[in-house]
Amino acid sequence: MAIDSERRRMIFDQVRSKAMSRGTPVDDDPEFLAWVELWISGEYDMSDLRSRYNDLATRRTQRSKSAAGALESTSSEATTPDTD
Repeated sequence: MAIDSERRRMIFDQVRSKAMSRGTPVDDDPEFLAWVELWISGEYDMSDLRSRYNDLATRRTQRSKSAAGALESTSSEATTPDTD
């Protein structure tokens, strides 16, 4: 049984409302929201949306770790005594 776009939109709106009422906002990243629109239109299925979101979350984690590592490196260089 296929779900039409009107029903998909309703599902997403309900999920977003329920999450926000619990204090957990739904990701508002433009890339993610574009994928949601593709799911709503029927171009993606839920597994596509989930996979793409997981990839986005992984990229965010990697960027965060890279940024933290760069800050740590900069911090340790600033506190290392000059031995010259």
